[in-house]
Amino acid sequence: MRQLALILLLVLAACSGDKAPVPAKAHAAATASTTVGGVTLQTSTVALADLNDAVATRYGIDRSTDGIMLLVTVRDAAGNGIDPGDLQLVVTASALPDPPTPLALRAIQTDGMTDYLGVVNAKAPATVTFKLIATRGGARSDIATTAELQPR
Repeated sequence: MRQLALILLLVLAACSGDKAPVPAKAHAAATASTTVGGVTLQTSTVALADLNDAVATRYGIDRSTDGIMLLVTVRDAAGNGIDPGDLQLVVTASALPDPPTPLALRAIQTDGMTDYLGVVNAKAPATVTFKLIATRGGARSDIATTAELQPR
């Protein structure tokens, strides 16, 4: 599962051919996973400036703004797409020292797979914390992760 997240991060951060310097990056180590109600959730983060043009356009993200994207993938235990069913996700985020605030997630469906993404605007250097509460079929699981947005 960690390999899937790393591959996804590499795809998201792939070079678009644009040689302009980007202002910040997020450490790829900001990943976490949990299982709830038969689905596996994997969270990962990437700096907005590190998204390639195609991904940014598909997700409607402005790469020129400073911040971090939280990506939540929904898969079965083998890493295949699964219907999220009654999955509910509640996320808060904070660019420290600010207090946590709700983070809206958008569902993205591609080739039978469902992902959720949210964006936190923050200027580097920044420590951004995420707390996710997932419920499905009466089960609950929590994820807490931190991402460091570093100046280049």
